[in-house]
Amino acid sequence: MLSALTRRAIVAAFTLPALVRPARPAPADPIFAAIAHAKATDATLAAALSGLNEDDETAVRRADEAADTASDTFNALRTIRPTTADGFRALVRFYADQAELNEPHCAGAMYLRHVLAALPEGAV
Repeated sequence: MLSALTRRAIVAAFTLPALVRPARPAPADPIFAAIAHAKATDATLAAALSGLNEDDETAVRRADEAADTASDTFNALRTIRPTTADGFRALVRFYADQAELNEPHCAGAMYLRHVLAALPEGAV
């Protein structure tokens, strides 16, 4: 009996630090930063296009650069995969918002919103 108790004590001594050590937080889902960056570059583009004087070469150049940046950012977003259920929902919501913005009342936005509503909490 003593040898079993001793083995248990030794095992406990080795496992206790692992049980006491705080768990590492899960890394942040990269999709959230990518979505935020895409929204920011879209806002920059909208500002550059608002009241654009096409006779002002500098303003046109800034608008062209903002359009290129927004396009590059959106293309980069498409290569990032959500790593969490909340990230997946955020991506579907973002695409639904973009579809509605670019083509109001389009079927694509309605389909994406339906998919989003149909996802059970914690799924994915």
